Amino acid sequence: MSRSLRVRIRTWVFAILPLMLFPVGSGAAVGAEGDILIRAGTVETVEGDTFAPGAVLVSEGKIAAVGASVEAPEGAEVIDLGEGSTLLPGFVDVDLPGGVIGPSVEITREITPRFNPLPAIDWSSRSFVEALAGGTTAGALIPLSENVVPGMAPVVKTAGSGRVVEAEAALVVTIASDPASRNRSRTRPDSIYVRQPTNRMGVVAMLRDAMNRASRGADPDLDTTLPIEADPYEPLRDVIRGRRSVLTVSRTDYDILTSLRLAGEFGYVPTILGGHEAYKVAEPLAAVGSAVVLGPLRINGAYGPERTELAWNTAGVLHEAGVAVALSGGDLLEQARFAARFGLPKDEALKAITIEPAKVLGVNDRLGSIAVGKAADLVALQGDPLEFTTPVRWVMVDGVVQFPRPEPSQED
Repeated sequence: MSRSLRVRIRTWVFAILPLMLFPVGSGAAVGAEGDILIRAGTVETVEGDTFAPGAVLVSEGKIAAVGASVEAPEGAEVIDLGEGSTLLPGFVDVDLPGGVIGPSVEITREITPRFNPLPAIDWSSRSFVEALAGGTTAGALIPLSENVVPGMAPVVKTAGSGRVVEAEAALVVTIASDPASRNRSRTRPDSIYVRQPTNRMGVVAMLRDAMNRASRGADPDLDTTLPIEADPYEPLRDVIRGRRSVLTVSRTDYDILTSLRLAGEFGYVPTILGGHEAYKVAEPLAAVGSAVVLGPLRINGAYGPERTELAWNTAGVLHEAGVAVALSGGDLLEQARFAARFGLPKDEALKAITIEPAKVLGVNDRLGSIAVGKAADLVALQGDPLEFTTPVRWVMVDGVVQFPRPEPSQED
C-alpha cells in the first residue's frame, strides 16, 4: 500500500470515527414528531413582516406557516414563550470557528482550489456545541488563509441529523500577506518554505496567473482535455463564468482595493472576508456590489498605522454606503449587539447574523429567515435580542430543540 493511500485512509478514519463513537444528534430526537406551534411576544422574520405577537407552525422540520395568528392543527404540540419573548431565525456564521481535526489547509502548495475541509470535520467538536448555545445553527468552515487559493468552504449545521447543507458553498482566495508569512527566499534549501510568494505582490501575481490559466478554458462551449474532477482550475473557471461565489480574505484598505481590481479583470464580484479597514473604501465596495463579512468585532478594534484608528462602527459606515454586511467568527448575537450599539440600525444588525450571511453562502433559499418552506432553525430569547442581558432560552434545528440538550428518557 502506497504512503499517499495510507494517509488518505487515515484522514477518512479520523473524520468518520467521531460519527461512530458519538452519533450525530445522540441524546436528542432525530426529527420532530408531529406539528409544533410556537407562540412568541415577537416573531422577527428578518426578511418579511415582524409579528407582535406572532406564531410559527413547524411541520416535518420545516416552517409551515408564520403570522400574527396561526391556528394549531389537531394534535400539535404548542409552545408558548410568553409575553416579551422573541423568536428569531437561527444565526448563520460565514466563518464558523473550529470543528476540523488538524489544520484546515493544504500547506505544501499555494493553489489548491479543490481542497475541502469537509472530510476532516469533527462532528462532536466542542466548538459546534458552543456555537449552538449562542444561537448559531449553521455556518461555513473556511480553510485557513495561508494559501493563495485555500479551497472550498462547506456549509454545515451545528446540530441535528442532516448536518451538511452545501458541500461547496464558495471558493476562498486570499489577497493579504498571509500566504507569504512563512515563505523565505533564503533559508535551508530542503525546506518547503523556500518558495513564492514572499510578499503581497507575489500573492497577487500567483492569483492572477492562476486566474489567467483558468480563463483559457472559461468558455462554456470549449471542451477540456481533462475530466472536471481532475482539473484543478475548474473551480476558478466557475468563478469566471459566474457559477461560483468567491470569498476573498482581505483586511487592509489596499488589499481590498486590489481584490476589487483583480475581480474586475476577470469579471466576478468578490465578497470580502475580514474587512477590518473596509470602512475606508466603502464607496468602491458599494459601486461594484461587493458584500463584506466582517471579522469578529471587539471593543479594542484599533486599526490603521500603528493601530491608532478606532473603528467601532465599521458595520454602520458600510451599511450607510449601501454595502451588505455580515458578521462572522463566533458569538454572533454579541457581535450584533456591539454593532447596533455603535451605529448599525437594529434591524440590519439582526440581518447581519441571519439572512445576509445566508445570501453570501448561497443558502438563503433554505436558511436565514423565518419563511414558509425554510428549515425550522429557530432561536427563542427571553426579551429584546439586542439587549445585552437577554438570554437565549432554547435553540431549534430542523424542528428539534437541540439546546439545552434534551434529557435522555428513562428508557434510554
